[in-house]
Amino acid sequence: MSLRHCVIAVFLGAIVSVAACSKSNPVAPTSTTAAVDPSLTASVTTPRPISPANGAAIPNLSQPVTLTVLNAIVTQPGGTTYSFEVATDSGFTAKVQTKDGVAEAAGGQTSLKLDALAPAKDYVWHARATAGGTVGVWGVTYKFTVGPAITVNAPVLIAPLNAVATNARPTLRATNAVRTGPVGPIVYRFEMSTSSAFATILATATVSEGINETGFTPTTDLPIGVTVFWRVTATDSTSGIGSPASTTQSFVTSLAIDLTKVVYLLGPNLSSWRETGKITSIEQDGNAATGGLMCIAFTDPGWPGALWIYGGDDPTFKIYGNQWYFANINGTWYAGAGEWLYRGAAICKAGQGTRTIGPDSGFGNPFASWVPKQGELVGYAATASARALPQMATVQERTDVVLKPWFDSSLALTAQSVLQFKKR
Repeated sequence: MSLRHCVIAVFLGAIVSVAACSKSNPVAPTSTTAAVDPSLTASVTTPRPISPANGAAIPNLSQPVTLTVLNAIVTQPGGTTYSFEVATDSGFTAKVQTKDGVAEAAGGQTSLKLDALAPAKDYVWHARATAGGTVGVWGVTYKFTVGPAITVNAPVLIAPLNAVATNARPTLRATNAVRTGPVGPIVYRFEMSTSSAFATILATATVSEGINETGFTPTTDLPIGVTVFWRVTATDSTSGIGSPASTTQSFVTSLAIDLTKVVYLLGPNLSSWRETGKITSIEQDGNAATGGLMCIAFTDPGWPGALWIYGGDDPTFKIYGNQWYFANINGTWYAGAGEWLYRGAAICKAGQGTRTIGPDSGFGNPFASWVPKQGELVGYAATASARALPQMATVQERTDVVLKPWFDSSLALTAQSVLQFKKR
């Protein structure tokens, strides 16, 4: 006579239903499922959360978050699915994402990739299994935190603005970008173009952030006499998150001279000389009664000295450079090497009166007879020894060429010349 046997499944975790009695012999369970009579009601344990670990902090950039559980143990093999809930409160009344019917995966674990969650928030999650018509209970609740979002605002341009006149290598300046979140080092990309749509790029550079503002000076001359549009973008170099491009501004390279088209009356053609120095200030007064001073200050690149060849008390005396002057006469730029420079001397040289820009009229015509007008743009530069070439030759290096309005305190200033002079 056959005996009625009762099979009771006991598992780790919560047991949702108790197995019914059957006339069949007991069947031993294997791995996570037990082969039993199909007439039995399935027993389902709770899935155990694996990741994110309880209390995990997840950077916002690491989204989407993937929830992973250890598969539940069930007594009815096949067809097991999982439900996941994510909420912002432990009671799961403020659910932000739910997902049912996630098919059990092989390998003992099942995962769900969430949609993007709001940053800078705490979240809790749990899961349950369903198998053989039995819906399990929710498992242990785990918590994780999504970190704050990273945002980088567009830099604000400082200068040059509003189509202002500049030289061929203006310094572009922008305020540092406002940012939020755990950003790394910020870098700035400067772009220049002759098109407001930036269809073609004249020059570009990526530079590290400065203090309060960041700047860039082109290392080669921009086209002369053209309108150049420019903009800046800031990027977090760690996350790769970038700002929108700044507003677009423009400048006109009208305060520049094409050195390849200059007529050199005294001294060499400077167009191929390397620019190694930078003029920092120019102070000039063509009033002969006050000495006609010409003061050109510049960063000293360390040009070597050359022995003076014109005699003197000190046979070791050396000069290392010359002041240069440029004049636009009837639409043509002329240039000449003027006063000598020697170390230890002041940057100011005397003799540049209005009637002759050079102290000895050695440039020849039309430069020697040229009379600059009050407020007229005149070019200035400094070079290594250049006036007595090939004697006293050292290196072929120069500063930038700067245009400034001519000033003579002995002459009346017109309203326009006063305006130009103030813009120096």
